[in-house]
Amino acid sequence: MPQLRDLTNDDLDALVRWRNDPEINRYLADRLKTKEEAEPWFNRLRGNPKVWLKAIIENGTLIGYAAVEAIDEKNRRCEMAMAIGEKDYWGKGIATEVLKIMLEYAFVTLGMHRVWAAVARGNMRSERLIERAGFIREGVMRETLVMNGQFTDLLCYSMLEDEYRRGCSSQ
Repeated sequence: MPQLRDLTNDDLDALVRWRNDPEINRYLADRLKTKEEAEPWFNRLRGNPKVWLKAIIENGTLIGYAAVEAIDEKNRRCEMAMAIGEKDYWGKGIATEVLKIMLEYAFVTLGMHRVWAAVARGNMRSERLIERAGFIREGVMRETLVMNGQFTDLLCYSMLEDEYRRGCSSQ
């Protein structure tokens, strides 16, 4: 069972390493190439009360990070994002477990009505993960990101609180 803890400055080297690995970063929106580039981004996120940013720990090892961001209390909505940076931990169900924790935080702790996530077209692992969790594909933001020198679509998914609660009662 993965553990979550606050990300710290000591984690930046791993984040930068992951962001520089083409296999890991090919579906990430911004690519921070150096620790100097990562520090302002990281400090901005950590200092933002509208962001819940956690390190994913498995067997004592930092393997990724998870974020619940753009938290909007008035409209009771937020966005989710996650990356497993250590490839040895891919395909082991860890992201599924972390997503369950994130959804509980958003719907139960924060009382959100709507949670959404965007997935770059072609990121089949992420598509399968959130579809299995019960997210509904709402649409496509056509050619909204440049990835590998080409415009790429973002697939938009969401889950509403009643869908979350129905999913919890069927488990």
